[in-house]
Amino acid sequence: MSPSFIALLAKDGIALDVTDKYGQGLVQTQKTNWAPRVGLAYQISPKLVVRGGFGFFYNSFENQGYGPNVGENYPFVYNFSYAAQTSGTTPGLQAVSPISFNTPWAGCPTAGPGGTATIGAGLSCVQFSPTAVNAQGLGLQGLQFAYLTPRTLAVNTTVQYSITRALSAQIAYVFTQSTNLQQGVGNNNVTAILPSGTNTTSSSTVGGVPFPDFASNGSFQSTIGVSDYNGLQTKLEQQFSNGLSLLFAYTYSKTLSDAGDLLNGGSLSGLRAPAVPGLGPMFDWGPANFDIRNVVHFSGGYDLPFGTNKKFLGSAGKVTNAVVGGWSVNWIVTLQGGQPITLTCPTGTTAGTNCRDVRVAGQSQKLGLHTDSNGKLNWFGNPAAFQQPCPLGIAPTPGCIAATGSAVLGFRPGTTVGPGFHRFDFSAFKAMTLSERFTLQFRSEFFNIFNHPNFNAPNFGGNGVVAISNSGNFTSTNFGEIGSTRDAPYDPRQIQFALKLLF
Repeated sequence: MSPSFIALLAKDGIALDVTDKYGQGLVQTQKTNWAPRVGLAYQISPKLVVRGGFGFFYNSFENQGYGPNVGENYPFVYNFSYAAQTSGTTPGLQAVSPISFNTPWAGCPTAGPGGTATIGAGLSCVQFSPTAVNAQGLGLQGLQFAYLTPRTLAVNTTVQYSITRALSAQIAYVFTQSTNLQQGVGNNNVTAILPSGTNTTSSSTVGGVPFPDFASNGSFQSTIGVSDYNGLQTKLEQQFSNGLSLLFAYTYSKTLSDAGDLLNGGSLSGLRAPAVPGLGPMFDWGPANFDIRNVVHFSGGYDLPFGTNKKFLGSAGKVTNAVVGGWSVNWIVTLQGGQPITLTCPTGTTAGTNCRDVRVAGQSQKLGLHTDSNGKLNWFGNPAAFQQPCPLGIAPTPGCIAATGSAVLGFRPGTTVGPGFHRFDFSAFKAMTLSERFTLQFRSEFFNIFNHPNFNAPNFGGNGVVAISNSGNFTSTNFGEIGSTRDAPYDPRQIQFALKLLF
């Protein structure tokens, strides 16, 4: 290992333990998970049934590409970066910009003229060895050693009533509570709320980072996250009868969590004060990335009552029946509200901890799609509905809200919500009987038939999407501007036709 790494470990009070006493793995996992489940159903009357149940379920661990993986740490993996080294006092070196000038590899056997190695000549002089690493500011990542399997408690109560032989209504209350969720809490973070501009790596700073010679806020995954889901789920369902089948569902729900969505991202920011005693992850308990309060789903199919043996034109001839008979339509309608958005403070209020905007009392956010003064599509109609706490230790920002204690870090997650999602898919089928054995079906399908765009939230970036600059900054004229649509990538209307032979 690098001598500087060993020296900095000792300087920061970090013990280096080379051992196999914990087994072959780098983490310990549970092996005795118990998942009891109970369900019951009771028929109160021939038309009314009550169901309920609860159970424990265990989830898998989330993967984030190469991390979390402690095998990515030094000395297993390390990076070197090289820049041209020049000296105006050494003749000739200014022109060739050698990377080995004034380094241990100056004058190596494969160096170029003057005993120097350049980028153009390659890196044959350089020894790629962990012993050559300068550990100052080295970033380390880790996992909770006694890793806990994420667990969910699910409880539901359902009442179902048969309105007719084919039509039924159902209402249910569903509650789930998940614990031991994987959470990226980071490491080497400050342990106090410090004034803006404080040197967090100074040994004299009380509440600064505990290991000042190493990088802060590296990847550290811990199974300490929690989430709750409460949902009122209703359903009206028509089984196929008289040519009609339909399903109407409405859900009103609320999902709260202190653990982010590690894989799919969203428009919520990270933890504000993960290592500050009394705050930590629970300080950021609020709407989850995937919290959607209202969801409406309406789907179904209908055989049109025209043609032979139908209610209308039942005695039609072959030619008439060939035109009007055998038609059916299908549809899927999805309407859902927006997901939560967190807006971060334009000016940092502290050192080493994060800040989020607050909602201004009495000010409507005036959410809705409109064209702003820049001629761009915008979601926030009233920037005055947002403000930030006044910074600690520096001059107040215009209009900032005076705050003390943890309030200086601003609002919890979910400052506001983004645009909703609306989509209508439609299809029409025509069945043509060729014989007792063969039927030809013509299919016409219209996806997003109204060509309705669904937009990402302002300031949303990632997954190949670039956010509009300052669209999350309430002091900017770009505030609230939307730079992209959802789906892949624009979800335009799509129409397709097909012939299907059934036999």
